[in-house]
Amino acid sequence: MTAVAVAAVTGGLLWLFLAWSGRPDAPVRIDAVKTAFGVGAGAGGVFALWLATRRQRTLELQLAETTRVAGVTERDLEERRVTELYTKAVEQLGSDKAPVRFGGLYALERLGQDNPKQRQTIVNVLCAYLRMPFKAPDVGLKGTAARDLADDPEEGELLVRLAVQELLKTHLSHDTAGYWPGMSIDLQRATLVDFRLSGCTLAGADFSRARFVGQLHIRGSHFTRRVGFYGTEFRDIVNFDRSVFEEGAFFSRAHFTSNVRFTRIRSSGRFEFSRTVFEEGADFEGGEHAELDLTDAQFPQDGTK
Repeated sequence: MTAVAVAAVTGGLLWLFLAWSGRPDAPVRIDAVKTAFGVGAGAGGVFALWLATRRQRTLELQLAETTRVAGVTERDLEERRVTELYTKAVEQLGSDKAPVRFGGLYALERLGQDNPKQRQTIVNVLCAYLRMPFKAPDVGLKGTAARDLADDPEEGELLVRLAVQELLKTHLSHDTAGYWPGMSIDLQRATLVDFRLSGCTLAGADFSRARFVGQLHIRGSHFTRRVGFYGTEFRDIVNFDRSVFEEGAFFSRAHFTSNVRFTRIRSSGRFEFSRTVFEEGADFEGGEHAELDLTDAQFPQDGTK
């Protein structure tokens, strides 16, 4: 195709030059032929260069498209692999056998470690597990209760739940290598045994209507959004010492059956205890609160606060 085009251009130019020369002598015609072929060769070179450039551009576009498709395919395969691992781990977590549930639990943890985008979803699954009803012990796991645990038919389930709680603490603790930043937890109506959340930093948390069996320690933790403890039941000693609530917290209608420490708390938002019951009093010493609301809160008759 290129040769035909060059020949046509050369022939046309030769005819024009011969016609314009107006002279039949040989030297003039020879010069016309040379000029025509020279121009034709130059045009052919330009045309060939244009074709080569176009071909190179086409190859580059094809390579870019191939690379893009390969990248999409690789991402699809990776997402499919993550989905399969997640699905299998959740199925294990729903098993009626405690060892299988442990396997699913730690499979989810590994998945979260390797895939930061999946971490909040995995935290949500762990919280959902803790929200499921189960027969909890009447007191925390200490003393006689700990020795009797081996005879408890709910032992396996309790041990799995304790492991879930520990995993949450591990990945919410800001001083650990496995810290997952920006997480929020939803433990509404959950029953939590010997719960620990000290030294943690997280976005939001909701413990409304939850039940804490055994001691609760949330010391030196940092919450960047408002925290909910509405109607929550605390059955043992509670310690919130040195925690920070950037947007405040509400403990409305909560019930504390034992001592509770809110010492050195810093709250930039509303810290609310309306209609909260403190059976053995509460210590608010050293706290810094934008607004502390104790409306209709009930304290022991000796007035301890």
